[in-house]
Amino acid sequence: MLRALIVDDDPISKRFLQEILSPYADCDTAADGSEGLDAFGRALVTGNPYGLIFLDVMMPGVDGHQALERMRHLERQMGVGVSDAARVIMVSASDDSRNVYRAFFQGQAMSFLSKPFSGDTVLAELRKFDIIGNQPQ
Repeated sequence: MLRALIVDDDPISKRFLQEILSPYADCDTAADGSEGLDAFGRALVTGNPYGLIFLDVMMPGVDGHQALERMRHLERQMGVGVSDAARVIMVSASDDSRNVYRAFFQGQAMSFLSKPFSGDTVLAELRKFDIIGNQPQ
């Protein structure tokens, strides 16, 4: 089954994403970028990496952009190829073009969703990238 990591400092957003994803993935959550990096690193080291990460842009301490850049660095250090890298969807209440640009071009995110978003929007995005099928597993 797909392993997903949801990194968001807003407990309601985390719970919402977890409920949407739970029929399709085993979900872990992290309260901030630092906690997310720790979970991501542990998963890589144990050989059970996350296939999908939802990463909030605006968090205290290590923000989503910094976390993603460090996650990509860890993947490179562990010899994870681009085709095997975690698929990352950045989420934010701000759809500022600088955030979108940085997510795609510096952090290599595959998608960017502006909050608030619906469950249908999340699932459609995952289907668009062939991460999930039409039926839960």
